Amino acid sequence: MAETPRQQEGLQRVQIGLTGLAGVVLLVGLANIVIDKARVDDAVTPPPAVSTVDVNAVAPKEPLAELGVQPAPDQAQPVVPDLQPDPYIRKPMDRDPQAPAR
Repeated sequence: MAETPRQQEGLQRVQIGLTGLAGVVLLVGLANIVIDKARVDDAVTPPPAVSTVDVNAVAPKEPLAELGVQPAPDQAQPVVPDLQPDPYIRKPMDRDPQAPAR
């Protein structure tokens, strides 16, 4: 029984597809093995303990003041008195003067 060119082409496409699928499966399996090996190595070897705190260093109490963003609390702050309305104002300033009176 002779195969026609169309059947040969179809068979070749199936072979190429299966070869590509096998390649993808192999790559995924290899990546899984590498990731599992990396996890095992990380679990066995803990990172080295490095002291990040200097014994002689003093912890900053005001980090924003050290950066110059905010004044230091030990500086003399001017005292602002409580705001009181001006006693000489006779009419309210928060209303539009053109609006009709209610």
